[in-house]
Amino acid sequence: MPGGNSTARTMRAAGPSRAQPSLAILLGLTLLASCSKASSSTRAAGTRDASSIDACALLTPSEIQQALGVAVKAGVKQTTSTSSECQWDSQDESAAAGVSVSVARYDDVLFHTQASSKLAVPVSGLGEAAFKGFPHAGDLFIKQGGYEIELGVVDFRMAPEKVDNAARHLATLVLSRL
Repeated sequence: MPGGNSTARTMRAAGPSRAQPSLAILLGLTLLASCSKASSSTRAAGTRDASSIDACALLTPSEIQQALGVAVKAGVKQTTSTSSECQWDSQDESAAAGVSVSVARYDDVLFHTQASSKLAVPVSGLGEAAFKGFPHAGDLFIKQGGYEIELGVVDFRMAPEKVDNAARHLATLVLSRL
């Protein structure tokens, strides 16, 4: 991973038995980073409440399998008053792979704070604005239509460039369904 992600190196060295709990923690932290309540001044007029979106309907297990080459379980939905998330974990726990999608109300301060990180890399061609690589490699944040969409791909066996390509492909599918 660019910049030498020590967590990924530790998980690769630890082997499959320790990778699965760390994967859950990583995906949980990704959700936590995206759960910020937007002020009324940052909400787009006419945007439906993000919590009413079924994040699990934005991707299918077969689309994820096609992108990652790993079969995944059915998505697990989590909803707060301001967001909807779905997480798909690999069927084979030793694969230590997964995908998460979170849709939240757009918060300009949060988005620009995250995008200003030294690790964040601007991405063109997705939504109104997008960046990748923060807080983790495989994370892609997109501003679109009053929403902040976060797509996280975790696959510690896949090369970083392939993770980025999988995230971009899956993000294109998500955006087409919002």
